[in-house]
Amino acid sequence: MTTASEPPDPFPVTHNSVAGAARTLFAAEPGFRARLQEWRPAICPIEQVVAQVPPYSRVLDVGCGAGLVLGVLASLRPLTGGVGIDANAEAIGRARRMAARMTERGHDQPPLEFAVSEHIADWPVGPFDVVLLVDVLHHVSPAAQRVFLEALLERVRPGGRFIYKDMASRPLLYATANRLHDLMLARERISYIEPSAVQALAESSGCRLIQRRHTRQWWYAHDLLVFDKDVAA
Repeated sequence: MTTASEPPDPFPVTHNSVAGAARTLFAAEPGFRARLQEWRPAICPIEQVVAQVPPYSRVLDVGCGAGLVLGVLASLRPLTGGVGIDANAEAIGRARRMAARMTERGHDQPPLEFAVSEHIADWPVGPFDVVLLVDVLHHVSPAAQRVFLEALLERVRPGGRFIYKDMASRPLLYATANRLHDLMLARERISYIEPSAVQALAESSGCRLIQRRHTRQWWYAHDLLVFDKDVAA
């Protein structure tokens, strides 16, 4: 599902440009976790997420990890600001070092900000032009997923955008591959949520679905949903 006759993107994003930005951002960071950031574009359609962020947006990335998506976004599209939060202090440390290296290289955009945040009450209030949730919700317990999403949607300004990307629960083979991935790397048992449930909740919060995509890369499957929030919401 896409909107009709959209104007050409003034800052086009490709898989190769995302992969190149990821390598640049983390080349100086040592360790296996940094290499995972460089390799992630091979299995995750980050370019689909980045391409949906309007230029000159102020962006909140919840569950940002090491800041890969925000770093790539700031490398390829102009922003007015970017804030990333995550419960993992080690990952946030990696994100902050990445942002500092961008500044040292003379990156001519507002510096990215990263903070450790373990509770919804600690999230920045905003509102933001764009709120991102990328490969996070399946790590949230089913009992908490609704509250988590509602808190995110509250932080999207009227007329702003909510971009949701998560691992798909179908086909079963792909979903199983991701379960094994998270067991090995995150050491978590994950809980999928159906895209229709995300859509229903977003629409009840005054958002309109403008794009929905299902993508497969290697043995991983992904669902992307993009919503615009009503001006009157």
